[in-house]
Amino acid sequence: MKTSQKFLFGSIILTFLSCSRGYKNEGIAVYYEHWNEGSGQHKERIDVDPWTFKILKFKDYAKDDSSVFYQGEKIIGADAKTFEALDDFYARDKRFGWYGKDTIRNSNGLTFKVINDYYSTDGHDVFYTTYPLAMVDPKNFKFVYGEGDYECWTTDGKYYYYKNYKVPSDDYENLKIYPKSGGISSDRHWAFYQDHKLNYDIDGKHVVDTIDIKSFKVTGFIECRDKYGCFNVYHGRDKCAD
Repeated sequence: MKTSQKFLFGSIILTFLSCSRGYKNEGIAVYYEHWNEGSGQHKERIDVDPWTFKILKFKDYAKDDSSVFYQGEKIIGADAKTFEALDDFYARDKRFGWYGKDTIRNSNGLTFKVINDYYSTDGHDVFYTTYPLAMVDPKNFKFVYGEGDYECWTTDGKYYYYKNYKVPSDDYENLKIYPKSGGISSDRHWAFYQDHKLNYDIDGKHVVDTIDIKSFKVTGFIECRDKYGCFNVYHGRDKCAD
């Protein structure tokens, strides 16, 4: 290997090692090191007891006898004695499930378990990251499209859900989902965007009177049209590009 190549290789290794991330217990104090692309390497002292401090199985999580941390930040409200990390993103204690450092609302920590990177359950409901889906029949939960992806469709056999949004259709048997649309679906009477009819915008304002379901089709991500023209999911009728 040429000298210049050795130097370049050594520089890459040194740069990689200098960009370390994680907890460092130095005996009298504990620090969290992390890299910021804009400001470089940081080493911050965290308020923890070094003598009882331990890094958990999934190393973004750590705790001492009284506090729990995720990526160096204290998790407010976590119970240190019963807290356990379940994977890189999820944890639980005697009260709640946790996603990163955030409480998963309405979850039961005693029965909480992970489904995948975005979904979890406590047996009483299913959760998308920190959001409860309030499923009618959570025991019949299953993936419809995009399992493991950020944008995913699921069902409980009664309703369809796009991420944490429940499609408000009473026509379950005839509901059609449009994968990679950003959350568009339709049944025999209505078209929907995420958790509301397309006749309304995301703030609940009525933006269009009539959508022709027979000619309705999705043409791209958050793009759709019917025989009357094109439609913008945020503010109603829009000019067609073609």
